[in-house]
Amino acid sequence: MADARQRGYGEYRSHLSYMDDVAATYDFNGGSQHKLNEWMKDAIDPNGILAPGKQGIWPRRYREAKR
Repeated sequence: MADARQRGYGEYRSHLSYMDDVAATYDFNGGSQHKLNEWMKDAIDPNGILAPGKQGIWPRRYREAKR
């Protein structure tokens, strides 16, 4: 993943255990896309029951527990 990132390529699909790592590679503009995704996840699924952690987007309760 790191080699692809250095060459400017992004991963678009991965195993579940690598989704957080893949999401972390998309950090352009201070991670604004990831912040938008988290904001939308919290607005659409406030209880965090629909695919928590899919594509590295965790519900608020899991994000707060990780900190």
